[in-house]
Amino acid sequence: MSKTVLITGGNRGLGLALVECFAAQEDWKVIATARRMDSLPSVADEKLELDLASHESFNPKDQKQTPGYFDSTFYCKDFSAANVNESMMINALHPMEMTGRLMPILTKDATVLAISSWLGSISSKKVPGHYGYAGSKALMNMCIKGLSLEFANDKETTRTAVTINPGWMKTDMGGSNAHITPEQVAERILKMVEDGFIQSANGMFINTDRTEHLW
Repeated sequence: MSKTVLITGGNRGLGLALVECFAAQEDWKVIATARRMDSLPSVADEKLELDLASHESFNPKDQKQTPGYFDSTFYCKDFSAANVNESMMINALHPMEMTGRLMPILTKDATVLAISSWLGSISSKKVPGHYGYAGSKALMNMCIKGLSLEFANDKETTRTAVTINPGWMKTDMGGSNAHITPEQVAERILKMVEDGFIQSANGMFINTDRTEHLW
């Protein structure tokens, strides 16, 4: 196996679809995480117990992860400081902290790919509410943009940081009326990684049809 992918939230929704999609490829080693290891699919090459709500949950010192795909299915319906704070931690702050801890063991051409949401776009926001979820995804977008600039200024590596809007998916959160399945999104993401499109999209917020999304 020549490439390794770390997928958080790999037990459900898009995270599970990504695990299954990458595991079906012969040249990918899949490391999947979830709050409970026994909830992860058997196709993952390695399983890690990881709670993104916990600051102490992740320790990469014995791991050999390279690319990172960060996703969370947390959804905050009501505005409260506690709910918004938890959403920020799960969807943005702890994933970015985990990325920082992984930095010493990332390959020089690694990709950090964050699964965001159209709800995290300030320019196109037309739906009221969703304070915790939308705010946390907007914060993740800003963090990944900042990371992409760091990567661009590092002349010794060709690392990239990209944010993806997966669209309205048929998940527990998206419901049955959504436009696309997690499996279809996972296939599109895999293809973008395999054909090099992601590596040329450093600092972009993109849709799975490869068009740019408004920030």
